Amino acid sequence: MHHELQLDHACQRLQLPAGAVLHCHAGRLWLTRETPGQAGPSPDIVLMPGQRHRVDVAGAHFLTHLRSSGRAVRCSLELPAPRAALRGVFSWR
Repeated sequence: MHHELQLDHACQRLQLPAGAVLHCHAGRLWLTRETPGQAGPSPDIVLMPGQRHRVDVAGAHFLTHLRSSGRAVRCSLELPAPRAALRGVFSWR
């Protein structure tokens, strides 16, 4: 499932599952995640147009554009298929 996003000035908080993929199409996308109970700072990731990032840990992620790029961010989010949808597709019997 794909979702299109455009980020101008506000930071967006998204609850993302592991396996979700963010694709940057325009502007510079900055993202980080909440890391409760984890020592140290959260990882900061900057995506340029044409780059993507696969979410490895489920949780709250924060997305915004880097103002220095001067352009709004246009990106898409690809969510993994629900596990229930995969039942019946593969069989070991």
